[in-house]
Order: sequence, then C-alpha cells, then structure tokens
Amino acid sequence: MTPKHCFLGFLISFFPTGVIETQSAHECLKPQRVHFQSRNFHNILHWQPGRACTSNSSIYFVQYKTYGQRQWKNKEDCWGILEFFCDLTNETSDIQEPYYGRVRTTSAEIHSGWTMTQRFTPWWEKNTNLRLNQVDGATGQLADTKPNTRVQKNCNTSRVI
Repeated sequence: MTPKHCFLGFLISFFPTGVIETQSAHECLKPQRVHFQSRNFHNILHWQPGRACTSNSSIYFVQYKTYGQRQWKNKEDCWGILEFFCDLTNETSDIQEPYYGRVRTTSAEIHSGWTMTQRFTPWWEKNTNLRLNQVDGATGQLADTKPNTRVQKNCNTSRVI
C-alpha cells in the first residue's frame, strides 16, 4: 500500500471514532432535571450537572421564552455561570403566561446540547404560604422568613397588623 493510501485509511478509521466520542461528550455534558421551582411567584430555574461534569470547570448558559415565541432570550445574569440555578422571576412576571427555560453546559471548549423545561405557568405552579421568601445566594433554594408582624390587643380581640 502506498503512503497516500495508508494515511487515507488512518483518517477513515480515526474519523468515525472521534465523531462518536464528541457526540457522547455532548450528551454527557447536558444538564439534567431542568425544572422551575416556584413559591409565591418567585420563579427559580434549577438543574443538575450532566453525567460527565465532575469538575468545577463547567459553566452554564440560560435562555427563556414565552410559549408561542420562536426566539429564545439570553438571561444575561445567568450567562456563563457556575451555579446550578437561575432566578427568572422578572422574566416570568406575567403569571398566567406559559414559559420555557433551557440550559446548556460548556466544559473544556465542548458545548452540550440544550436541555429544556416542561411548559411552566406561574399561576398553576405557585406554592403559596403566608411567609415571605428569600433566595439563598449559594444554593438558589427558596428560604422562608417570617413576616414582621405585630399583634395589637384591644379589649377582647386581637389582630395582626
């Protein structure tokens, strides 16, 4: 076999393997369990890292859109972040409108595909209670805080003001 044919044979045998490895890397990087968590109309997008994301070098990109829109919008505050959550409260403020969110990962210059949420409508997904909510900046979890209340007693009745 001439050197030219040996090199061509090498390329043919190597190329399919490289494509398969790259495709599986894309799949293994894809974020998992992408979903909205909502309480009192405070809407946080959460996800878990892909199966191949064992290092801290992975960064995440978040987009959102309203049901029926063609174009996705970048969430600038969640573009190239290390956290596994993104606050989309302002972007999902119309509580009767259905929304979608999606996340992708980049690690070592390899980009995953997008992982999209199911349709999310804040009005239907709300979890209301009488407490105020704050977002823990480290975990993105909604934390309950008791409202600042004062009880006023007036003769035989009392009321919360």
